[in-house]
Amino acid sequence: MRRTLTVIIALLLFGGCVSREAEDQNSQTVAASPASPAPMPSPAPPVVSATPATPIPGQSGPSPDLPQDRPLRAAVLVVDGVYNTELAAPFDVLRHTQLQTRPGMEVFTVSPDGKPVTTFEGLKLTPDHAFADAPAADILIVPSARGSLDTDLQNPALIDWVRTTGSQARAVLALRDGAFVLAKAGLLQGIPATTFPDDYGRFAQQFPDVDLRINVSFVDAGRVITSQGGMRSYEATLHLVDRLYGRQVAEGIGKGLLVPWPPDPDTMTARIIEPAAPTPTPGPS
Repeated sequence: MRRTLTVIIALLLFGGCVSREAEDQNSQTVAASPASPAPMPSPAPPVVSATPATPIPGQSGPSPDLPQDRPLRAAVLVVDGVYNTELAAPFDVLRHTQLQTRPGMEVFTVSPDGKPVTTFEGLKLTPDHAFADAPAADILIVPSARGSLDTDLQNPALIDWVRTTGSQARAVLALRDGAFVLAKAGLLQGIPATTFPDDYGRFAQQFPDVDLRINVSFVDAGRVITSQGGMRSYEATLHLVDRLYGRQVAEGIGKGLLVPWPPDPDTMTARIIEPAAPTPTPGPS
């Protein structure tokens, strides 16, 4: 009897061990099985602007009156305290015209005395010319500088040079507070313009006769373009290139600099103000 009970107990214990071992194996097998991949979320529908984009005016080819025997000459005013961005952006864009068209544009820097200048951020550069020996310029670029709101406006030689050069140039571009210098030189009289947003109030008080436009990237008043400055200096300069050399050249430069051109009005505030066409004078009857 005892032997029979011993055999039964042994069989029960062995069966329980086998059962637990099988359960452990099954548990391990389930744990090792990879989880079913979660379903991929459906792509979000594209956001469609409720306002149709208005393209910036451009032209299909270069301006018909560009000189054919030489490049356009662009003079960039540099003074102590000039801001890197407003200096580099137009120099960068205009210099790249040579990679997109021939003969492109010749870009040079001009300071009051031709001596080295230090930018607001600390870069040191040697200008190509002084006021006294600067060649005639087709394009005048006036970047913003530390003294654009005060000390530069009190420099008669600087203001006279800007007035003379700007009056003779076919196009003038002022970036950020360079608009103050143009206004002081009388180049914004009776035309719309913009400047750095933080300085709207000061500009309006100092130059009440200028048609100040606010909350716009840049203003094209025909011969004079003014810009808010900063990184938007690239858009204003590309617009100038578009006017002079055509949309294809501006697009090529923008592509190389990773600056989309023409800009999307839904993502960049842009304002273009073209001068009204002159009223034709009636001929003799």
